[in-house]
Amino acid sequence: MAAFDYDQYLRRSWDSFTGNPARARASLAALDGRKVARVLDVGCGAGQEMIPFVVEPGAFGVGVDIAPASARIGLELFARHFPAARVVFVRAAAEALPIPSLSCDLVICRVALPYMDNRQALAEMSRVLGPQGMMLLKIHHAWHYWRVLKRAATTFDTSDMMYALRAFAAGTVYHATGSQPTGKEVFETRWLLTRELARHELSIRGEMPDSNPTVPSYIISRR
Repeated sequence: MAAFDYDQYLRRSWDSFTGNPARARASLAALDGRKVARVLDVGCGAGQEMIPFVVEPGAFGVGVDIAPASARIGLELFARHFPAARVVFVRAAAEALPIPSLSCDLVICRVALPYMDNRQALAEMSRVLGPQGMMLLKIHHAWHYWRVLKRAATTFDTSDMMYALRAFAAGTVYHATGSQPTGKEVFETRWLLTRELARHELSIRGEMPDSNPTVPSYIISRR
C-alpha cells in the first residue's frame, strides 16, 4: 500500500472546497445573517472552511490543528490565493484550545471530532464560543465505518477491517456508557451529540446541505 501523502491530501481538500462555490454559500447561509468577526476552525487542515468568512466579510480566522503540515500548507495557499485574508494557524489539540473564552463568533469542526476526546473537545469549543456564536460540526456516523468495513471485506483488506471494527467497538462503548475509551476513534450520532451538547447549553438547530446519513453535518447554536 502506498504511503499516505498528507500534504497532497491538504491540497486536494483545499481544491475541493474552492472548486465548489456552493459549499461557501451554504456556510454563509447557515449563519442566518449573523455577523462573524472571529472564526475558529478546529482540526482545520489547510483552513479552507474559513474562506467564506475571512475573504469578503473580512473576519479574523484562526486554524487549529495538531499536524505540523497544516500551518505550512495553509499559509502557503492563503498567501497565494487570498493574500489579504487575516488568518493565523496554531498547532494545538482541540482538547486544550489556546483561545480566550467567549471570543469566537463561529467555530467550525468538520470530520475531526471522531479522532478527538469528544467530551473534552466539545467542552473547549463551547468555552470559546461567544454568547450568540454558532458551530458547524460534521461527524462520522456509524454508517461511515460500516461502509469502510463492507469495502474492506470485498477486497480482503484486513487492516481496514480491523480499523472499522475498532471504531465500531469504541463508539458502542461511548454510546452505552458515556465514557469514550482513551485515545480511540469513535463514531458519533445525533443522539450522542444532543447529549454532549446539552452539557453546554448547545443544541442542533439544523443540517447543512452536504449532510447525509454517513457523514452528518450539523448547525449548532446556544439554546
